[in-house]
Amino acid sequence: MIKTFNLKEFLFFGLAGVIGYLVDAGSTLLLAGTLGPYLARIPAFIGAASVTWLINRSITFKHSDKRHDNLIKEYFHYLSLMIFGLIANYIVYAIAVKTLGQSTVAILLSVALGSLTGMVVNYFNSKKYIFTKKS
Repeated sequence: MIKTFNLKEFLFFGLAGVIGYLVDAGSTLLLAGTLGPYLARIPAFIGAASVTWLINRSITFKHSDKRHDNLIKEYFHYLSLMIFGLIANYIVYAIAVKTLGQSTVAILLSVALGSLTGMVVNYFNSKKYIFTKKS
């Protein structure tokens, strides 16, 4: 169970999420013409999650103990936990695309709505299972 909520940490996590959103939305827009707006989300999410992992381990949770000594194990553990955020993100995204349409603005808004949903899930998973507070 998470013992404390750290506002500063959450804000840095949110900043990482904004950068991740830019990667996610840009990749989705670039890939949507080829893969379609639904399938484009998968590689876009992996790219965004990779960027946010780097930022979160270097800045957001830099003063926290890491559960893994091996960076590759930590990265894949992080990605595996982000699956829960991806599911929440994708459900909201798909509903938004279905509702708002597939224009550039609609895609950008849909990615943002999905990303915000996934960010909350991913913050608590990261804090609980990847990065723990140093004693």
